[in-house]
Amino acid sequence: MSKGSKSRIGNQKTFNEGWDRIFNKEDKMSSKNDFIEQQQDSINEEWYKYCHEIQEVRRKYGMPDLVFTPNDKERFAISYIESHLI
Repeated sequence: MSKGSKSRIGNQKTFNEGWDRIFNKEDKMSSKNDFIEQQQDSINEEWYKYCHEIQEVRRKYGMPDLVFTPNDKERFAISYIESHLI
């Protein structure tokens, strides 16, 4: 038996489904990016409200202000997107 037969596609249907699954992820990513661009103002507004409310509660209890990182904002944006896409 030659090695060439092992590298051939054994089940074309399974191969096609896997191939489609890989490239459909790209479409989902681009739609998410489009949504982010369209909703950027809303995301920023909600982020500001979120930060403001957190700081108010912390000040109420005499705690120091919390410094938010870009990673925090990114996680917030992802949560915002997921809650609005469903």
